[in-house]
Amino acid sequence: MTKASVAFAVVNWIDKVSGYLLGFATTCTATAIRFGLEEQLRDRSRLLLLIPAVLITAWYGGVGPGVFALLFGAFLCAWVLIPPVTTVNFGDRAEQLGMLLYLAVGAGIIVLVHRERQEKTKRELAQKELQALNATLEARVQERTRELEVANRELESFCYSVSHDLRTPSRAIVGNIHILLEDHGGGLDDAVREKLNRVSRAALKLSDLVDALLTYARLAKAGLRMEIVDLGTMIAAEVHAQSTNAHTKVLLDKPAELKVIGDKAQIRTAVEALVSNALTYRGSKPEVHLSVDMVRAGTDVTIRFSDDGIGFDPTYLGKVFLPFERLHRDDAYPGVGMGLANVARIAERHNGAIWAESTPGQGSTFFLKLGNQQAVHHEEPHLLSA
Repeated sequence: MTKASVAFAVVNWIDKVSGYLLGFATTCTATAIRFGLEEQLRDRSRLLLLIPAVLITAWYGGVGPGVFALLFGAFLCAWVLIPPVTTVNFGDRAEQLGMLLYLAVGAGIIVLVHRERQEKTKRELAQKELQALNATLEARVQERTRELEVANRELESFCYSVSHDLRTPSRAIVGNIHILLEDHGGGLDDAVREKLNRVSRAALKLSDLVDALLTYARLAKAGLRMEIVDLGTMIAAEVHAQSTNAHTKVLLDKPAELKVIGDKAQIRTAVEALVSNALTYRGSKPEVHLSVDMVRAGTDVTIRFSDDGIGFDPTYLGKVFLPFERLHRDDAYPGVGMGLANVARIAERHNGAIWAESTPGQGSTFFLKLGNQQAVHHEEPHLLSA
């Protein structure tokens, strides 16, 4: 036998012996208390105090010690409590019936306690199994989460690398086609020049797609430099710049004070995308009406951008914030379908979200929520802890 098995056998033997010692001690104690109360109780309730001794022994010691306490209690009662105390005496018929009743009640208590101990053991085993299952499940969830995080990082790195590597050849195609048209354009017929121009436009579209994908990848990798951002001034400057380039008049309605806390570069990217979206999808209107306001709720702020453009069908609401998803043809409205996807990622990086409401022909409203916003006081922008 190994040392471990010997130690286990010794511990098991001590546990069994301790149950019988408990039965001996509780029964003797109950008998001594009843013997001390002999003058007050005389022949009444001789076996009453022995019932708790059987109950305690059966609960903590088990069936064997419980039966031992039951029989040992009957013996001590016949020897010590039922006169004469010098001999083992079961008394008259009433005493004998009381003894039988004591044995029956004690046996019933032992059976009930044994069943309850079994149920308790089953509950404890089930609880341990449940805890082990929860621990295993939590460990598996953490492992899957780590694997998912690693896969996401690898995918983002792959997208960044591929996008970066595609920029040079796409721009080289555009540059070479321009050189070809400048050097040999006079000797080419209109059909060939049109085909070369189509290739050039496709290469430019590819370059725009690559640039948009790079921006999308950078938003996930870049660290946040949190500071107070004067969003009102930023929106006004962006509206002026884009409306000048697009030769479109923009009527901007915004509050005088509009400040948030966030990464200034990423907030500017979101503003550029939202203003560009309003100008791009204005339809045939000669001017654009853009309304901006902000609502605070606890530590969150929600900036609302409303325009009076062409709007879109709410059925496609789930698509407008996905990368490269567009609801219109390229020849109708320019773009690569990454602007609102970038805004969604910026909102996520700022513990917020973005959603929209729109009706075809009646404009759209975009809600940009930014989380973890502290009280913004009237002061110059300064760096804050992220």
